[in-house]
Amino acid sequence: MKKILILLVILAGIAGIAYYKSNEKKSRLSRAGSTVTRELLLNDFEVNSIKKIHIKEDKAETTIAVNGDKWTVVERGGYTANLEKIRTVLTSLEFEKIKDGRRIGKDSWGKIGVNSPGDATAYGVGTLIELFDDKGAVKHSFVLGGTVNSSGGKEDPMAMFNGGGGGKSRFIRILNEDTIWEVANTYADFVNKADQWLSKDFVTISKIKSIEVTGAKPEDGWKASRKAEADTEFTLEGAKPNEKIDTTKADINNLLASPQFDDVLGKDKAAETFKEATKATITTFDGFTYKLQAVKKAVDGADKYFVTFNISGEFAKAREAVKDEKEEDKKKNDESFAASKKALEEKLAKEKEFDGWVYQVTEYTINTLLKKRSEIIKVEEPKSDAPPAAGTPAKPDGTPNLDIKSLMKPSAATAPPPASATTAPVTVTTPPIEVPAPKPTATPADALNKPTEPPASPKVELKPTEPAPAPAEPKK
Repeated sequence: MKKILILLVILAGIAGIAYYKSNEKKSRLSRAGSTVTRELLLNDFEVNSIKKIHIKEDKAETTIAVNGDKWTVVERGGYTANLEKIRTVLTSLEFEKIKDGRRIGKDSWGKIGVNSPGDATAYGVGTLIELFDDKGAVKHSFVLGGTVNSSGGKEDPMAMFNGGGGGKSRFIRILNEDTIWEVANTYADFVNKADQWLSKDFVTISKIKSIEVTGAKPEDGWKASRKAEADTEFTLEGAKPNEKIDTTKADINNLLASPQFDDVLGKDKAAETFKEATKATITTFDGFTYKLQAVKKAVDGADKYFVTFNISGEFAKAREAVKDEKEEDKKKNDESFAASKKALEEKLAKEKEFDGWVYQVTEYTINTLLKKRSEIIKVEEPKSDAPPAAGTPAKPDGTPNLDIKSLMKPSAATAPPPASATTAPVTVTTPPIEVPAPKPTATPADALNKPTEPPASPKVELKPTEPAPAPAEPKK
């Protein structure tokens, strides 16, 4: 009986250990090794069958979907999406191979960041990716988890998660599957930020012919133009003879030559955004007209800059005839004209897609448009052509040297004549002369450009010396 009891105790202990080990296996990555059962991450994946991508995290989501014949960003009012980026991520998923796979219990999903968003009790939430077909059905769904530093440490796979400075692999949990997969791709492009999925194609303005800016006040507006494309300077309309455009403050030649934008607001935001906007019209030598509105607004305590476009174009329908043009030259020139006209029409069609959208840009992109007339001009001082006054050396710039001390020196005309050897010496007695201090008077600005006459020399009173006594006559 005693032996039976001992045997039962031993069996109970074995059963308890087995139960404990079974639960432990469900709550951590298996130390037994890989459980890979297939080669590719997603079975039956077809790139062209995907018509919508939904990216979701706990507090944000982004949707990129096909609308008509193009991919668009839903959270940006249906603005055109970056097709190249979409093609890259979908193609990667189609051919993504499994690097490793292990089973892990649900209570440890948070340790590797593969819990689904939306569960208020879960920690270690990953990024949910849902791929839809053209009928709105979910074709594939998975959660992107944490990055993996090394696929080597199978003895302690939990230590691989997010150690060091990040790795080249990532944990992925496919919904409705028990295995946690590891792939050699971090899928950094699956970012949950709508502005990161926008197509960054934008207008390109070149060969500017004229620009007219209308400010809040009539005096703030300005207009500049040039007659030929080869001209490097623009003429400011209504400029005074000494006024011209300061190119350091208004570089019209390069205005919007290669603009970029940071984000986009929907067309429905245009009226509200541009209530007090500056308006501008730009024409080009090749027939384009760009009507713009630009504004600076305070958003969340910071200055942000916005611009919107309305674009049109008128191009020559036929080439001007050339007198005595050879047949082979005519054919060549006609072909060149047709190709140029087609390129202009294609550019117009592409840029018309930018009409009406509200673009958030940098200050540098539109700062010239926001400047008042008084802020873009420089005034050049007129040069005087008057010769310097006689006896006053000129300055290097040609203006007279108004040196008061030099003007006070007596001239040759007023200097006393030199003493002669045959002339009796003359004694000069000059009493002290008091010269009253000149009263300060305002000197008009134009008086400085007139030669100054030297002051008159003070009158000197000369007293003749007593005549010498006549010599005595000799005695007879």
